[in-house]
Amino acid sequence: MGSLSVLDTTLRRVLTSGLPLLLVAPDDQAQAALGLLPHQDVLAVPPPRAGQSHCDWLVRNIASGVMHRSQSPGWLLLPADMPMLQAGTLQVLVAGLGRGPIVYPCYRHRRGHPVAVSSELFSELVRMGSEQDLRRLAARYPSVDAEVDDPGVQMTQHPQIDLSQLRAQLTGPMMQGLGLPKA
Repeated sequence: MGSLSVLDTTLRRVLTSGLPLLLVAPDDQAQAALGLLPHQDVLAVPPPRAGQSHCDWLVRNIASGVMHRSQSPGWLLLPADMPMLQAGTLQVLVAGLGRGPIVYPCYRHRRGHPVAVSSELFSELVRMGSEQDLRRLAARYPSVDAEVDDPGVQMTQHPQIDLSQLRAQLTGPMMQGLGLPKA
């Protein structure tokens, strides 16, 4: 991906969507993002506590981010390692919140990331402390699938994705609006 990190590329995609964003990240990633994002859009969090699982740590960070942006009409729970995600997919997910409190993107009938969550679930989101809490929330409330023509929603689920496909996407016309140099 040239001189750009996966995080930087993912953030540029979100910025291109025109949606507000809050990066919740460990100190080193938060500091690196300050070159691209204003200070108020970056929330630095401590690393996992001793004995805390990585998944539980991530869920606590979701709760922190939701609390930090408590007035939002909803939140996209977007992993930072999704450089192939199309900006339009984010807008489709936000629009889907009118049909249900949880919206999953689907590519070829397979769910992916990010997940959109409505503000009606605020009190549950800020109380989450573990991966189990997130699973319960997802099981308790209805969700809708939003079909998207975006294989990028599967990237975190399939880390062995073909590098040539990634290169083709990064050098294609879709990157023109991101201000990224061609590889």
